Amino acid sequence: MYDARVVANEVLIRAWDEELELTQIDVQKICYFLHGHFLVEHGQPLISSEFEAWEYGPVQKTVHDAFKSFGDQPIDKLARKFDPVKREYKELPRLLDNSAIASIEEHLYKYLEIPSFTLVDITHAPNTPWSKTMDDAKTKTNIGMRIKNDVISSNFEGLIHA
Repeated sequence: MYDARVVANEVLIRAWDEELELTQIDVQKICYFLHGHFLVEHGQPLISSEFEAWEYGPVQKTVHDAFKSFGDQPIDKLARKFDPVKREYKELPRLLDNSAIASIEEHLYKYLEIPSFTLVDITHAPNTPWSKTMDDAKTKTNIGMRIKNDVISSNFEGLIHA
């Protein structure tokens, strides 16, 4: 399991290699889809923290915080981590795990072709983990609007992996 910002940085680096620009919405949704595929393929999470159900779909708060200064504009810098002892920002490590890299390479490029708000529409469809979490919140308490990995995994099971 990896810090969501490490996965987001990997997505950005690979998109930039293809001369593509990504916004926060793109990065959030792509990380979510990659996480879902990895859950099904490996039986464990790609990203260590849970996704949250926000207005525009599944969100990793640390990724949001890292890139919120870009607003709806393309991201042009990698996420960094804050060292509270030294009170400075530091580079995050690159993703080196072969299974994580292979899964990202298998699925990333199909999501890079999809427009931002189409990605949002996909996550907002009825009976998706996001919509189930939002619906459940009407009758149950869910602090932080966490989307459970088992709900994400069951949504991705049976999908055709191109």
